Amino acid sequence: MDDQKMDSSRFEEVPQKQGGASKVFKTLGAYFKNVFRDFITSFKYNNMKLASILVAVPGVFLGFFLHWHAIVVNQVAYNTGQVDEAGNAILYGMPFDFTGLVLFVLMLFGILNIFGAVSLSNKKNLGSVITCTITSSVIIIAGALYLYALFTFVSGYNSGDISMKSEFSMDANWIISIASIIISMVTSVIGVILGFINYDRTYEKVDR
Repeated sequence: MDDQKMDSSRFEEVPQKQGGASKVFKTLGAYFKNVFRDFITSFKYNNMKLASILVAVPGVFLGFFLHWHAIVVNQVAYNTGQVDEAGNAILYGMPFDFTGLVLFVLMLFGILNIFGAVSLSNKKNLGSVITCTITSSVIIIAGALYLYALFTFVSGYNSGDISMKSEFSMDANWIISIASIIISMVTSVIGVILGFINYDRTYEKVDR
């Protein structure tokens, strides 16, 4: 009888094992908490990190929203339905449709900005800031041309000068495309400005 009580007591004292799913979620929660904390702490030791992230935004945004950009570019046309004396189509306010070209330039230099941002974060020198300034300047110019081309088309359509086979409206695709371009331009400028403010003025290149 005493042996049975001892066995029962020993059985009751065994702790219940934690559920597998609960343990996994707890581990993941601790992991992401540490990652987030380390990410925030890294800004204290690298004052160029924010600048590099802002400079890299165009490469991420332009690539992520490429689908919406493509839809918008395919809708744009400047045909007025008229021809000149030589029989060439007359376009509304544009020498030619360069929306596809400037979008390609934006994508290319957006990718270059990502590489420049990595160099900016690692080297923190004036040379990396100047490199990012050059690539960001191209993004700003190409972005301005892209926006000009889109709003020129909208102006011509609203005035009735541009002829379209189907009805057009500035839908969510246009809003996403325009917003992502503007954000890319703004973040590039802010990132470069922060780069000039915070770059390492004591940096010296070592020849090996």
